[in-house]
This record gives sequence, structure tokens and C-alpha cells, in this order.
Amino acid sequence: MPLDQAFRLSSILLAAAGFASLTLAIALPPWLLVVAGGAFTMALLRVRHPAAISDTMHHFRLSALTWNIFLLLAFAGFWIDLLLVSQEVLPAGIHFLVLLLVNKLSNLDLRRDFLHLYAISLIALLASAALTTQIWYAPFFFIYLIIGVWTLLLHHLVQEQEEQVGLSDHVPPATTPGTCFPRLTIRFFWTTNVMAAVAFGFTLLFFFSIPRVGVGFFQHDQGESLRTTGFSEQVDLGVIGPVKQDPSIVMRVELPDRVGHELRQEPLYLRGVAYNRYDGKSWSNSLPQRRMLTEVPEGTFSLRTPGTKPQATARPLRQDILLEPLDTAVLFGAPLLTSVKGNFLSVQSDLTGSFHLPYPLHTRIQYTAYSSSPGLNTTEKTASALLYPDFILRHYLHTPDVNPQIVDLARQITQPATSVMQAVSLVHTHLLTSYRYSLDVPSLQSSHPLDDFLLTRKTGYCEHYATAMVVLLRTVGIPARLVTGFLATEWNEFGGYYTVRQRDAHAWVEVYFPQSGWLTIDPTPPAPGAVGPTWWHAATSAMDSMRLKWDRLFVHYSAHDQFTVVQGIREGGEAVRAGLYETMSALSAQALAIIDRLVTNLTPAGIPHHAVMLLLLIIAAYAGITLLRRHKSTPSRQNTCSAQQQTVIALYTDMVHSCARQGIVKPASNTPQEFLHEIRERWSEAWPIVESVTQLYARVRFGEAPLTAEEVTTAEHDVRRLRVLSRSVRAAPRSSH
Repeated sequence: MPLDQAFRLSSILLAAAGFASLTLAIALPPWLLVVAGGAFTMALLRVRHPAAISDTMHHFRLSALTWNIFLLLAFAGFWIDLLLVSQEVLPAGIHFLVLLLVNKLSNLDLRRDFLHLYAISLIALLASAALTTQIWYAPFFFIYLIIGVWTLLLHHLVQEQEEQVGLSDHVPPATTPGTCFPRLTIRFFWTTNVMAAVAFGFTLLFFFSIPRVGVGFFQHDQGESLRTTGFSEQVDLGVIGPVKQDPSIVMRVELPDRVGHELRQEPLYLRGVAYNRYDGKSWSNSLPQRRMLTEVPEGTFSLRTPGTKPQATARPLRQDILLEPLDTAVLFGAPLLTSVKGNFLSVQSDLTGSFHLPYPLHTRIQYTAYSSSPGLNTTEKTASALLYPDFILRHYLHTPDVNPQIVDLARQITQPATSVMQAVSLVHTHLLTSYRYSLDVPSLQSSHPLDDFLLTRKTGYCEHYATAMVVLLRTVGIPARLVTGFLATEWNEFGGYYTVRQRDAHAWVEVYFPQSGWLTIDPTPPAPGAVGPTWWHAATSAMDSMRLKWDRLFVHYSAHDQFTVVQGIREGGEAVRAGLYETMSALSAQALAIIDRLVTNLTPAGIPHHAVMLLLLIIAAYAGITLLRRHKSTPSRQNTCSAQQQTVIALYTDMVHSCARQGIVKPASNTPQEFLHEIRERWSEAWPIVESVTQLYARVRFGEAPLTAEEVTTAEHDVRRLRVLSRSVRAAPRSSH
């Protein structure tokens, strides 16, 4: 392909890449798409058939004045669009930008026209970046970068060729007679692609070196927040059932502290909201009062809820959660949630242990949740009766006007129980074995949904099972409450996380034990008809894993992530250095053993091989001294200690000199700890000061820990105190008796 033709084609493709990304990021008016499509078509035809199209366009070519009038009308349309139609800066500006693109595609004659086209295409690419955070943007950016490198190189070559033949910027090169441009070669093709790949690598390096600090001033949310069910102040019995077929993704949950195959086999409960009052048809929370949680340390909000008693030895379960935009302000986490860490201005909690934001967020949020699951106390496993606090009795034993048949059923189920825990287990077992799971239940039309479930229909889903268990337990005097959230069972093999969907909405029960706290119990049997994984499921899981990595590495990449990467690189370097040191030590030991064996075998009989080893050492020492003398005029290498290390060395040296003035001299062979021990025995008044300075010296000098200005000030003050401190106890002369 001739150079000029390739240059024009790459310029149009560059503009097409920017325009395509823009059309996917925002819905453009159909008439604008038609006009832009016509402009691209005519521009490509001019590249493919330049002579024929130029002759045809010559009869229909608009004058410069006409195009200027067109631009003025487009600018006026921008203000009309901004004030009356779109009423937003970004959409109105994009519509005006597309009209500028159409104008420039129709007038690609001079070299500056191409430069204008490049600027417009770059603005289109940046506008699409401000409008979307989806992974589809990545291939468009990569294509734009590849074509951009090609276009700039070709532009430079065409410019040089024009200068050689004496053309100016005011003369259209394609229409100038006698202009002959060279053709592109295979070598040029691959060289340019390699340069584009290198440019892409530098782009990634630049991106990760300077992290994003926000999502952009013009960032808009695409679509409404996902409508969730079961997390409002009041939940009607039966509202979760209709969403059980909705596959929309709600969140993705990683468990970074847990690895292994067993992780994928156990479901993960993600607690949302707890309810304590049931009126026969709906659940509500009579404890809605919320309090602001204290942020200690920065970004971490911790909670200590009455009744929550996690095991002292249990390690908190860490969950890294990426939550989609929802119409609820609830923060989810495994039971029982103790703290959350994220970029939040404030976090609230109620008396049931639920976490809330002040208002729903209409963007994705990423946070870390920590949960401690309480275990049943040994004494409460066999206790026949338990003493509950007044707060628990007042709020978690209320029952509506329960059907007498339900009361008789509760007593009949729990009659064989000899302990409270056994009564709970009997109710749990009865619901699992005596009822059938089904989503085809018209609960919203029933005036007594619990009676229908327990006594008549004996078919329902999670809300019916959880409500039935709470009411049955409360009827026999056991405090319990209903909890709504999600039950995560879909494990993503590619990304190593749980995918939680709207259909995973679930309800279960929490039972209270005075010494153990709230225990999670799920009386709902597994849903029948589960379908095994298919190739389509594997493909969607792989794609979802890619989207998650895109969101984490690019969309939400921050300064904290950059620090984490740098710290990981530093720790890896230290591990490699330690490994090399151990390897060299092992090799040195093996070398010495081999030398010793060789000397023993080669030494004649009657001559001790130790004498031969001593002779070799003397020769090696002589050679070393000779080399030192030869290079004695060479300046010594610079001190490799950092400025902070030199500071603590000076402070420690000053401290040692102060001790020497009091008669306690530090021998060169003594370590800092040995000298500190001697100070403790001989000068106890100065021991705290010497210990403080010695610890700082060891930590910074050998541990390479950072040194703060406050630590330097404190150490200097301690050294000044040591200078004026005198020994109160001197070594007394021995008696002559």
C-alpha cells in the first residue's frame, strides 16, 4: 500500500476507534449516528478510490464559508442542547464533538486537518473513559494506541516526503501531480507493531506509577441502582420469593485468609438486616435507633453489640467485598459482623448488629468486612433452662396472636427435649424433614401466611421456614429473631471468590444464648433441581473474573494499592536477598569441607594436614595484604549508610562517650546489648536512657526502620540528659582488713 494511502487510512481508523468507544459509552441520537456513518463512509471511499471520489466531490464540494456557517450552527445547537434538551454539559459537548468530527472527515485536505482530527479522536476516547468503567474499554484503548503509533509515524514520514518534493501545508498532497510516495514494507509493518507494543507497556507503567485518585469529575452512573428486596424497615412475608429467579449480580466476596478445596464446598452467609417483631404478616425492627461508629484507625469502623460474644481465640473472618450499586444502605458481611474498613465518611449500626451507610450509594463500593462467629458455650449445650437479660426478654419473645394449633405444635415438637439446645435442634429438624421447599407460594394473598405454611400447605421458601422457627421457639420461651441477607453458593474457580446474585437472597434465624450470644441456624432445606456447571457457566465465570480484575487493577486503583504493590516488591526483594545469603553460606560450608578433604588426601603421611591448611591460610593472607598495599592509594568507597542511619550512629556514639566520661568504657568487642547489660549493673540511673537510645540505634541501624523527626528529638533530649547525669554509686576502694 502506498505511504500516503496508508497514512489517510490509519488517520480515519484512529478517528473510528475513538468514535466507536464513544458510541458504546453513551447513547447518541440516531440522526447523529447516520450523519457520522456517512462521513466515515465517504472518507474511506476517498482513500480507496481517490481520483473518482475527488472528481465526484468536486461538483458537490461546499465552500469554506458554508462549513463555517455549519460550525456556527453546531455551536448554537450545543447551547440549545445544554439548556433545553440534555441539560448536562457532557452529553451536549459530545454531540457537538461528533459534529466537529463530521466536519473534519469531510475536509481532510491539508496536513493541519489531520492534526485536528487526531485531537478530536483523542477527546472522544477520553470522553468515553469518563462515561464508563466497563472492561470493554480496554480493547478499544489498546486498538486506539496501536493505530495512534502507526498514524504518528506515517504522518512524520509523509511530512518528510512532502518537504523533499517541495510541497507546503497549503497544497493537498494527494492531488498534486508528480508526487510519488513509497510503499510500505513488511519490515516497516513489524517494526511499527513492536514500537506500539513498547508504547503500550510504557502506558501501563505510567498508569501504575501514578494511581488514579477518583473516578472523574464528569463520571455518571450508568443505569439505576439494583432494586433489592428484604432490607427495608419492614418486610412482608413472601417478598423474597419473586426475586429468587433474578440472576443479577449483587456482590463478589473474596476470603483472602482462607485457601484450599474445602472453601468451595461450604456456603457463605452474608448477613444484612435483623428483625425482632412479627405482626402475623410482616417483620419489622422495633430497635431502629442507629449510632455513629468511631473511626479507629482511619477507615476502620468497629462495633461491639450487646449479646454478641465471639470466641476469644477465634480468628476474625476477613471478607473483601465488591458491592454493586444497590437501593439499600446496608453493608453485608458474614455473621456476626464486628468491623468494616473502606473509604466511607461514616458508618452507622443499630441494636441488632446491622451495619448501615448514611444513605445508599449509586456507585460500586469496595470494602473489607471482619466477622467473628460465636460458638455455643459448653455449659449451655446441656442446660435445661437459661437466664436471659431483661432486654432480650422484652424484645425477642414477642409473638402475635398465634393460632392455638401452632402453640400445640411447638410444645409437641419440643416435649422430648432435655435442654434448650435440644429443643432448638428438634424444631430445626422438624422443619427440615416435614415441609417441602417451593417458590410457587402465593403468600402475599394470604391473610394468615404462617398458618397456611405450618398447618395447611406445608410448602414454602426461606421466609416461611425462618418465620416458623422463630415463632415456634418464642412460643416455648426461647429468644430468636429473623435475619435477611444472601446465601452465597456460587464459587468462581477462575477468580477465587463467591459470586452473589439477587436470587441468592435468603432468610434465616439467630437464636440467643446468654453466654454464647446469637447463633446462626438455617431451617430452610436446599432448593431442589440444582443444575451442575456447564461450559457456558465456566465461560461466564471466566469473564466475570476478568471484569473483577479490571475493576480492581484499573477502575479502583488508588495510592493505597500502589503502596501495597511497592511493599510487596520490597518484601520479595528482601526474601530473595535472604535466600541468596543462605545459599552462599551453604556453598561456602561445602567448599570448605571439600578443601579440607582434599588437603587431607593430598598431605603426605607423617605431616599433619592442619599444618598444610595453616600454610595455605598464610599464603592467602599474604596475597590479600599485597593487594591492599597495591590499592592503598585508591580512595575508600563511600559510606553506604543512609542519612537516617548516620543520624542514629552519631547519637549512639555521643551516648557511648558520655558513659565513658563516667568511667564505663565500651570495648570494641562488646555488642550494644552487652554494653546495655553492663550499664544496668554499674549505672542503674542511666539504664533507661541508654536502653531507649540503644533500641532506636538497633532498629534504624540494623533493622533499616524509618526514623521520624519525633524520635530524633526524643533521642537528642535523652543524650543531653545523660551528659549532665552523674553516677551516684562509685566503686568503693577495698578495705585493708
